[in-house]
Amino acid sequence: MTHDSALRDRLKTVHTYAATPFTDDLLHLDLDGFERNVAFLVEHGMQVVAVGGGTGEIGALTVDELETLVGTALRTVDGRALVIACLPGNLGEAIELLGRYERLGVELCLGMPPLVRAKIPSDLSGTWNYFNELGRVTGLPLMPYNTQGWPAEFLVELADIDAIIGVKDPCQVPHEFFRAIQMLGDRFVWVGNKKHDPGVAHLRYQMGMEGFTSGQGNFWPEPELAIHAAGVEGDWDRIIEIQQRVAVLEQLRLAHDDAAMVKVGMDLVGLAGGKVRPPRVDASGEAREAFREALVAAKCPLI
Repeated sequence: MTHDSALRDRLKTVHTYAATPFTDDLLHLDLDGFERNVAFLVEHGMQVVAVGGGTGEIGALTVDELETLVGTALRTVDGRALVIACLPGNLGEAIELLGRYERLGVELCLGMPPLVRAKIPSDLSGTWNYFNELGRVTGLPLMPYNTQGWPAEFLVELADIDAIIGVKDPCQVPHEFFRAIQMLGDRFVWVGNKKHDPGVAHLRYQMGMEGFTSGQGNFWPEPELAIHAAGVEGDWDRIIEIQQRVAVLEQLRLAHDDAAMVKVGMDLVGLAGGKVRPPRVDASGEAREAFREALVAAKCPLI
């Protein structure tokens, strides 16, 4: 498969992983709220919106809900941004969704990695077979999500799967991300994690990161976009300055349920955040107030 160079270029930016708002009883999607949230992202400059990822509570979503969310996002962005549709780490569900996503007009899918009895597989050949099977049954480009700390050598093996266009790597083992980039060059688009606390985004751009994923972008896109712009320009001091400004937001997100705290931020700026589905736990009143104070201290103009 020869990947479209224009699509590759579109991936080299900030990827916001959209939160999923639910009705108060948590039994249904709040599609009006979701549409408003996605419109906010596009209006504030986000060029890539991933739907149904970890921040979007993919583990609590049905196949039908994922299809509905992706279709709603595509209609809302109307070509103004790239929508990445996410696949659960379940072969049957992922294959079912690939067909549905293709019919919707999706251009790219992110694949959550499979687990064995809720654990990382001890033999990664099964994970390779999983992504190879997805690539075999679809014409859509794929981007595996390395939540499992894969060694660089495994990413080299994934490069043999033609359907894979890039890798989303949260940099759990940053030196392996760097080693993989050194070994594979431009075979993949390298989408990493900016890690506001401690602020290391400048180091990751120096090692070859070409964009990063963002939960914060759901409620305050501008600092994330400014970090990427500075990374492209090589303005390392600017990146450090921005990351110091917003580090406290990441500290609070890490101290609580990440998706819940993203939704707190969305509520605070007037978007549709709301509750998380169990087994996630909503933020306490104390955590919500701490997050509001942090946004004010960081001079978020949306508050």
